[in-house]
Amino acid sequence: MAARYPVISKERSREIRVEIRHVFNDVWDPIGVMSDPAWPRDEYDGYIGRMFELLTGGGSDQEIEGYLLWCVGRMGMDGSRASHRDVIDSLRKIDLKE
Repeated sequence: MAARYPVISKERSREIRVEIRHVFNDVWDPIGVMSDPAWPRDEYDGYIGRMFELLTGGGSDQEIEGYLLWCVGRMGMDGSRASHRDVIDSLRKIDLKE
């Protein structure tokens, strides 16, 4: 069965993606580079799209955590020792309404 997503305007979609980016950079930062102001802020942008889909499509906390672990694995890191509760809580605070 295909996932059902709410209709969200392009402008609101961009705003939500910016908020996800902030969570990725400020809360998650699995490789620990965002404390360096010279580091590009787009380090985790490749992972935003799927997270947007999970959030707007009603993904569970377990699905979100699974995706975060998958991302960390793609980065060549061991994410098994990290707690993602703060990241998930921060993502859940994003207002997804139009």
